Amino acid sequence: MSGAERKPGQGSPTVSAATIPLLFLGLVIGFFAGYFLLWWGVLVVIALSAAAFAAVMAGKSRDAATAAILGVLAGYGILVLLAIFRGVL
Repeated sequence: MSGAERKPGQGSPTVSAATIPLLFLGLVIGFFAGYFLLWWGVLVVIALSAAAFAAVMAGKSRDAATAAILGVLAGYGILVLLAIFRGVL
């Protein structure tokens, strides 16, 4: 949308302040869940993703909850890929 097409009072969309911290926290939790609990870590990832998905569906801080889901999945996925490529799995 260009500036000429914007209506007065309609600004840029706002993003929750908790988005970046929850993304980072999700990465850390996903990484440690995979590192210490490799296969049990899947349960941690599923539980945290389900809780964050419930927050998204309830409409509570959708950006932050989505960032938490992506962070946990990315952290765990990166660690599992690392284990596969190093021959551990």
